[in-house]
Amino acid sequence: MTLTIEVRAKPGSANELYQTLQALLPTLRRAKGCVNCHVQSDVRDEELHTLSCDWGSQAGFEEYIRSGSGSALIGALDLLGESVRVRLGGGAKREGTEALKRIRQEA
Repeated sequence: MTLTIEVRAKPGSANELYQTLQALLPTLRRAKGCVNCHVQSDVRDEELHTLSCDWGSQAGFEEYIRSGSGSALIGALDLLGESVRVRLGGGAKREGTEALKRIRQEA
């Protein structure tokens, strides 16, 4: 399962958002079930960043998103992101962090 998060930084927060996402990568990569994870910045739009993570299982992703590290990711997106689009697997993109928060609550 692939998690893709596209986030547009709030004005003046592009560098802080990118650095925060980079700082979260080591914990993401160590999470049970995480196969691959990286952050990219759009070369034409410095406000736009994409976090992509491949998970070996849905359960591994759910465990991560319920953890303190998952909470930190959601908090960073809420604090520094002007708009957030989340795609889980091949599903439709969802606006905001609500999809991630819903997974935290359901499990």
